[in-house]
Amino acid sequence: MSIQVLDCTLRDGGYVNDWRFLKKTTAAILKKLACANIDIVECGFLTDAPHDSECTLFSSPAEIQSLLPKPSHHTMFVAMIAMGEHALSPDELPPCDPNGITGIRLTFHKDEIDRAIEWAAWIQQKGYRVFMQPVGTVFYSDLELLSLVERMNALSPYAFYIVDTLGSMYRNDVSHRFYLMDKNLDEAIHIGFHGHNNLQLAFSNAQVLGKIQTKRTLILDASVYGMGRGAGNLPTELITQYINENIATRYDVTKVMDIYDEYIADIRKQYEWGYSMAYHIAASHVCHPNYASYLINKQTLTVKDIDTIIRQIPITDKMLFNRALIERLYVAFQNKTIDDHNAIKTLSHLIGNRPVLLLSPQFAGADINDDVQALINQTSPFVISVHFLSDKIKTDACFFSNHKRLDQMNTDLTTQPGITLIVTSNLKPPTRSQTIVADYASCRNTEPLVADNAGLMLLTLLARCNVKKVFCAGFDDFSPNTQNNAHCTAIQSALENIKQNIFVHLLS
Repeated sequence: MSIQVLDCTLRDGGYVNDWRFLKKTTAAILKKLACANIDIVECGFLTDAPHDSECTLFSSPAEIQSLLPKPSHHTMFVAMIAMGEHALSPDELPPCDPNGITGIRLTFHKDEIDRAIEWAAWIQQKGYRVFMQPVGTVFYSDLELLSLVERMNALSPYAFYIVDTLGSMYRNDVSHRFYLMDKNLDEAIHIGFHGHNNLQLAFSNAQVLGKIQTKRTLILDASVYGMGRGAGNLPTELITQYINENIATRYDVTKVMDIYDEYIADIRKQYEWGYSMAYHIAASHVCHPNYASYLINKQTLTVKDIDTIIRQIPITDKMLFNRALIERLYVAFQNKTIDDHNAIKTLSHLIGNRPVLLLSPQFAGADINDDVQALINQTSPFVISVHFLSDKIKTDACFFSNHKRLDQMNTDLTTQPGITLIVTSNLKPPTRSQTIVADYASCRNTEPLVADNAGLMLLTLLARCNVKKVFCAGFDDFSPNTQNNAHCTAIQSALENIKQNIFVHLLS
């Protein structure tokens, strides 16, 4: 088997930094990859989306050509057209210039196959080598894949790919599809593998394919330090070193490491990518990683909860992220409706006519400041801590709406039996006499981004108890001076609605 390495740092890696590599950096990376003898280098996307000149989104091959090294050191330079994502139409492509990019990678979904083949033929007529990349190859049955292979034989592209879009494929999944393609695909067509690292298997799967006995050329996609969306990709430095040591010495790995040292390391300080629990869960259920990211970012669920919700995603919705669907599943999971009439009555009686002071988790393990202490001395408020228990501040109650936080505090709750525990109905509280359970749905607000924000939920609950005055300490997100992003705007909107029924004063 002949093996080639395709580096996609400037394209797939661009999902991390919004493709803002800057022209100077892009040219330097292209030159170093060529000097490292990387076989194929992907320069970025060809797109009709608006963009500036300092990123690796390009309107034409001419924009790329000015950045390519001279000479090219026998490296092939390519760009990607992603169908359905502001794709640059083939009619806007000029004839292939041997001094510029000479290959086009075309990605497409199942429902785009006919159009993709039409586009590919058109691109080939203009002199480009075409790489055909079916998104989510794991979702193709054997019959569907063989049918596509037949159409590839008629098209005769430069390469046909196994695309592990969700990073969910194990070695048997990868090798099965390779054998199926290898036995039925025209021998002149290369087979490529684009793996994601959701299950930490991109490197091992590449090794599995590299050991298969075949006369065909295998192309392995990789990026420097695995830079790429979510869990990232096969690291270029790992696969080139592996090939050098186990197959043939062909690559200058030190040049690849220079790219990391000089350019990627600084990006890594600003952005994260690589293996995480979210991507592991998503890949385990063969679904889009944004589902798991969405649930983890809620910061209200245990890993077991997340797993339970993701299991409910219909197979037809797994490939593409459906935000409305995951929001519905999340709310349905949390929404254990109860009649909390008696709970409201009990809490109202406990508070009486006193004002309420809410303490944010910022005060966990810390002393209260002078302003808060002065308020306590002057008004003797009913003190409620949110998502924490304090051993330094005398509190009357603690509030939990978050399964994860309650689990973490379970042991501590048993050591402070005198504090009233207030929980929402989505949680299973520990057995203790002083527990008030409020209806989860009745505490949520109508702002989707912050519907289950703990502080807002507690304020809504207190309004239902006819509390007249609430002081909030340490809730920085509640301040109107906070950076005006979508999250903070949603909080302000929710607060305005709550303030119609209760006086809310923010303390530092």
